[in-house]
Amino acid sequence: MKTNREPVVVEQFHYDRVAPDTPPKTDVQVNINEVTATGEGADEMMAKGKIFQFAVPFEVVLDSFAVSGKMTQIIQLLDFTGAPDDLAAAEMQRLSRPLVEYIETLTYQVTAVTLDQGVQLDFHPEDASSDEATEKITPADK
Repeated sequence: MKTNREPVVVEQFHYDRVAPDTPPKTDVQVNINEVTATGEGADEMMAKGKIFQFAVPFEVVLDSFAVSGKMTQIIQLLDFTGAPDDLAAAEMQRLSRPLVEYIETLTYQVTAVTLDQGVQLDFHPEDASSDEATEKITPADK
């Protein structure tokens, strides 16, 4: 599926040190909402395909730190006229992967500075067979 993508936007990114006995947590969601172009050229743009905002709110707590926040990106799916629910789980994963990579990259960079050693997160879809418009992501087994 061909796309037109706006840049990924870091809406929020927060890092905290946590006590060693803090329970681990991984909550990374992929949400998708349809948006409509406005202004000059909007009709021509909308005729090319549906436009969606992908949002990835997240909260991850590991042994000594927690990160949380939200990444977003506007993506136009060229020649696509369906609803978000019409997107297969594999397509949702492919479209949202750049946002998840931002979480992984920012976490690595911040922990490299704060902990003197970067922590590499590696996320994968929890249920690749799901066709829902909201997808839960969990850390991959290492």
